[in-house]
Amino acid sequence: MRKRAAYVLLVAAVSAAGIARGHMVSIEDADRGGKELLYLPNGKYLKLLSLGHAPVVADFVYLWAIQYYSDYSRADRYRYVEHVFGDVIGELDPAYVDPCWLGALILTTEAHDVDAGLRLLDQGFARNPTAWIIPYLAGWECESAKRFEQAAEYFDRAAGVPGAPPQIYRLKAGMTARTGNLREAIERWRDVLRDPRSDDASKAIATSQIRTLTVRADVQDLDAAIATFRERFGRPPSGLDELVHAGVLLALPRDPDGNPYAYDPSTAKITSEASRVLGS
Repeated sequence: MRKRAAYVLLVAAVSAAGIARGHMVSIEDADRGGKELLYLPNGKYLKLLSLGHAPVVADFVYLWAIQYYSDYSRADRYRYVEHVFGDVIGELDPAYVDPCWLGALILTTEAHDVDAGLRLLDQGFARNPTAWIIPYLAGWECESAKRFEQAAEYFDRAAGVPGAPPQIYRLKAGMTARTGNLREAIERWRDVLRDPRSDDASKAIATSQIRTLTVRADVQDLDAAIATFRERFGRPPSGLDELVHAGVLLALPRDPDGNPYAYDPSTAKITSEASRVLGS
């Protein structure tokens, strides 16, 4: 009985893959004179042909696609990556996460199409909302592309999945800081401190980051105020208190230790003993 079931399973997989192959060779590329492309019918169609063994057919298509897309002699091999790994394999076996990640990797790393790779990961996450690893990987793809705000959003999405490692919140805060929005980054690090899941190491990192970013943000604000004062009066202030007297600032900030920031009027530079951060 088991042998018969295994035989039926194999026939179903091979048949579906064979029909898929037939569809592949029948597609022509008008721009290249009929050169065959890896284009498969939608996964819903193949699922009907799988005789109830769609995950096995998905494995066949996945292995076949890996072989096809590793053929570096084909200049057009990226053309249907999104369709094959998303619409075909994704429909055959929605819980199959690996093809979603590999397809996105091919698109972002080799085809240099970050948006297409992110679409594929978004599609995979929509089908697997408990798979925190998918938006986590999307976050790193955005980080690599220097899309730090988008990376923070993906890490936030990953951190919100039940069972996701709490350390992902640190990545969200770190990406926010890299956008240049220091005040927002401080708030995100405070979220890490408030999160009951945060371990001692995460809390220590958050405390250090809040201290450092607070000094950087204060120096940034003071530099901007000094620039405004210079535009208004044609000279830098002789002391930071002039910024308040002139109405440029409502009050002077203090560093994380409660001390005033030091100011050198000859260079218009701000310094702090709290972390020895220099103004730009």
